[in-house]
Amino acid sequence: MNRKIVISGYQFFCTMFLFEVGTASLVALAPRAKQDAWIGLLLSLILGCLLYYVYTKLFEFYPDIPFTQYVQIILGEYAGKLVVLSYIIYFIYMASLILRKFEELLVMTLFNSSSLILIGMLMLFLIMYGLNKGIETIVRTNEVIFVLIMIIIVLIITFEFIAKVYDINNLRPVLENGWVPIIKAAIPQGLTLPFGEVVTFIMLMPLLNKKEKALKVGMPALIFSGLILLIFTLKNIAILGVPVLERTLFPLLTAISYINIVNFLQRLDSFIVIFMVCGGFAKITVFFYCAVSGSADIFNIKKVDN
Repeated sequence: MNRKIVISGYQFFCTMFLFEVGTASLVALAPRAKQDAWIGLLLSLILGCLLYYVYTKLFEFYPDIPFTQYVQIILGEYAGKLVVLSYIIYFIYMASLILRKFEELLVMTLFNSSSLILIGMLMLFLIMYGLNKGIETIVRTNEVIFVLIMIIIVLIITFEFIAKVYDINNLRPVLENGWVPIIKAAIPQGLTLPFGEVVTFIMLMPLLNKKEKALKVGMPALIFSGLILLIFTLKNIAILGVPVLERTLFPLLTAISYINIVNFLQRLDSFIVIFMVCGGFAKITVFFYCAVSGSADIFNIKKVDN
């Protein structure tokens, strides 16, 4: 007997937050806007919220079936399967790209003598094991990870304030080059990464225990994650300045290396690595689940219970 998979609104919130913050915090967002990157990010967030609103309205027409099924109803069997196949390729591509980023992060920071392939295989095995236990297991794990991530974020910001590593002058002058670089940074780059990636959550919406939570919970999660990324962008610019920010590969990791409180509290890189790996795990898992679930739909693969 197949049991219906159900996730709560809070689990949906935690998963979306980790998904959005997970890898977006890894790199500099809207770098073309320089010290006005935070404005570009804010514009991207507004557009991302509008895009997510469209997804939820589309979901309201087909609340009980995933995106990969109702696309075939709307476009027809053959055109629909072609669109679904394109999304599956996108999900797989994004999951593999993010996995590669985290392989590089771990080799550069904690495992200098390890192989990229070995680290990738271990992470992928963990993700496959989690999904084998079911998406409900993953979202319950995300509830715990969310609390851990929030503690790390509060600690990072607090320690950086205590260490007085911020220089507000790095955020000036505002709009030095006008709105054109900001708009170019927000569209399409900022809208695509990270807010455009919420398209994956139309695969999770049918699993909600209450369908109206897709908008009531998803939109606050998107806004909250966007505000956290906005804070990260502001503080990275204020600490590093635009010249350093443009050269560094992982700005959040570089910014925390500036912390030195009475020559005792320093070298907190491990906190950032934990933060990024946890977020990356959540994001890769969601992409991987969407790819597997979509493949099962178009190839009519059914789960066989023992």
